[in-house]
Amino acid sequence: QMISSLVQMKFGRDDELESDRLGVKFVSEAGYDPRAMIGVMEVLKSAAGGGRQPEFFSTHPNPDNRVQKIQAAIKELYPSGVPGGLQE
Repeated sequence: QMISSLVQMKFGRDDELESDRLGVKFVSEAGYDPRAMIGVMEVLKSAAGGGRQPEFFSTHPNPDNRVQKIQAAIKELYPSGVPGGLQE
């Protein structure tokens, strides 16, 4: 049962990383700057404090990993940089 739970957590983390990637796309299409999502991850990181459990045992990806994935999604969507004019 414990192994099954750990496997299910991995799928949940993967789903959240996918939702972050889609969030970059949808936020951009709505006219907002997707870099603001990085600020959200910083808020989550500070709210968790220093007592965060290892990601392997967590239902959510580590905010630092999410920031890296969001940055990669932004770079993929905007290889020449995020255009000006998007709302923050």
